[in-house]
Amino acid sequence: MKRSLSLSFAFSLLAIQVVLAHDPRTVARDFTHSLAIEGAGKLTISYKSLHYNETAYMAAKTNERTLVNLNRVWKKIGKLDSDFDVVIGGIQIAKGSYDMGIGFDASDNFKLLLVGGGKETAIPLQTALDGPVVGYLSLDTRPSNDTDGFTFEGRYGKIRASAEIKVPYLASHDHKTEK
Repeated sequence: MKRSLSLSFAFSLLAIQVVLAHDPRTVARDFTHSLAIEGAGKLTISYKSLHYNETAYMAAKTNERTLVNLNRVWKKIGKLDSDFDVVIGGIQIAKGSYDMGIGFDASDNFKLLLVGGGKETAIPLQTALDGPVVGYLSLDTRPSNDTDGFTFEGRYGKIRASAEIKVPYLASHDHKTEK
């Protein structure tokens, strides 16, 4: 009985130390952004805004095992739900719900990962390393100059990764005239 109480007490102390050592500034925040198109519906991105850790990022770029592990963590950081078909980075994505993640390699080639219906789609992103340091992963969609076009962009550290989004529903089309 004494041994059981001692083990229980030791485990409790360990748990308290872990909780007290936890730094709330590094906890991923949950974000949701939606694009609503009248007559078509919504495209919604929900994700965990991961804390930027330059040491871990640089270590992953120089160590294959660390890179694989970090990509495993980033493979599912959120969801993409769309009520309409979209084309992201030139790749057709059918309306539906997808697990969403980010992948990258040692040469800073980033990709958006969408998993749905038993299929994984990797969408190459255009990457630049010229941005101001962003402490948490930030994903965004915003309008472009085209009627049917938008931009998907992710920022993390000094990294900016983006892809063009086209919405076929908004594309120019002919209207049938009644006679």
